[in-house]
Parts: sequence; structure tokens; C-alpha cells
Amino acid sequence: MRRFLILGHNAPIDPDFHLNDLPGGAGRLDVLCRAIGASLLLSHGIRRDVETILLLQNAVRVRIAGDRVKRLNPDERSTAALIRRALAAVSSLPSNEETMSTPGIFVSRCTLQEAIDGLIAQGGAPIVLDEHGEAFDSFALPEEPAFILSDHTDFSEEEEELLASWPRVSLGSTRLHTSQAITITHYLLDRRAADLHDDLVLAHKVWGEPQAQMIKGLLADFEIPVNLMMHAPPSIYPMAIDGLAEVRIMVRSRDLERARQIVADYFEAPCEE
Repeated sequence: MRRFLILGHNAPIDPDFHLNDLPGGAGRLDVLCRAIGASLLLSHGIRRDVETILLLQNAVRVRIAGDRVKRLNPDERSTAALIRRALAAVSSLPSNEETMSTPGIFVSRCTLQEAIDGLIAQGGAPIVLDEHGEAFDSFALPEEPAFILSDHTDFSEEEEELLASWPRVSLGSTRLHTSQAITITHYLLDRRAADLHDDLVLAHKVWGEPQAQMIKGLLADFEIPVNLMMHAPPSIYPMAIDGLAEVRIMVRSRDLERARQIVADYFEAPCEE
């Protein structure tokens, strides 16, 4: 399960706002609606393994469960209408209780600390998305990351204090819109998941480990990871070809064409089979 907790600092916490003026009269609710779309919507589908949580003015939590939500569309206006129904439902709700306002959308009164506690109780591991954090590609992600983002404004001092103990991960030094950061996060997570299940493919083969190590180092310079496979281990056939064994250079399928081109440019035409 992937989770996104998005802090809305100016968004309304009561339902009497106009759907035709989300940027102005609704405290930039349009930013949050775009973030919801980026986190949950696919082309003609919904990410069922995602939960998106809005925390509005450190007072109201709107939780959208991808595996249960219905009537969620790409346009901001209809998404804002779902949020407005959630806010109408919370107005008479006792503290510490959650209700479902529409299928898959739940609302409750909540603070940031309570929202974080809720993430942890569900098995989520809080991670703050911050351009000054550790690079995403080098960060060891937990199984169920819970990414925390702000809306169009920075975290407040009180929020920074509450978030200080959690790891920070960066998508780069460029400041991004909330929806953009979520889209990129999904892309990196999808790619990482695909790599875990993707079989390595043959990019080239050479005779002898020294040349294979040279090619491996070259591809590493281009950020292409390589596995070397001995087809005829020297310990078994020590005199296979002048004392050398065939070494297969294996890469991820998405790196195959690029790896072969680099080998051809610096060494020789790749031998594929």
C-alpha cells in the first residue's frame, strides 16, 4: 500500500464554498484536487493500492481509499464536490469518529499528530518529501511508504517540528507542484517494482573476466547496473578457451538497447547470442 498525506493550509473545513471558484474562494482547493487525481487516477482506472489523505487546516482529515472509492473523476470540480460532501458529513460528527461520506471517502476530525499516528497504526512508514532530503534513488524505501507533502505553501514551524524525526527524501533540487511530486513518486515506485520482477537480459558476452569487468565499469559510469554471469566457470573448465571462460553481461530489459550501443561505441559490436 502506498499512502500520501497532503497538508492543506487554506482549504475550507466547512462545505459552504463555491465549486466555480476553487483557486480563490476555496483556499486553493484546486491544488488538492489535482493532487488527488495524481495520486489515485490512471488512464481509465484507479490505483487500488493507494490511499490519499487530506489534512485540512490541521483540523479535518479526508481519507480516500483507492480500493473502495467510486465516482472519482479527473476534473477538479467533481473532486471538490466529493470533498464538500465529506465536509458536510463531518460538521455533526463527534471527535475521534470517522464516517464515510461517499463510497471510499472517509472524514473525521484530526490533527497532524493524530494523522501520523493513524498512518503508523495502519503499517505505514512516514516519509517527508523535501527537496533537501536524501536522493530518492539511494533511499531504502520501506514496504508501505507514507509520503507527507504540503500544498502550495511550505510546512509551518509547528509542522516542521512534528515532522523533524521522520526521514526526508528528495526528488531533486527543483521545487515542484504537489501533483507533480506525486506523479514522479509513482513513476519511480512503479519502475522500482518492475525492476524487482524483471528478468535480466543478455546485452553482450566476452571471453575472460578482465574485459567483462571493464565493460561493467563503463556501463556503471552511465548508471546502468550489470550482473556478470560465468557461462563456463573456470573452476570447472579451467582451460575452456586459452584459460578463459565465457562471461555474460546481463542488464535490465529497459537498459538493453542503451547498453548495447555503449558497448558498440567503446569496445565492439555486441554479441547477443
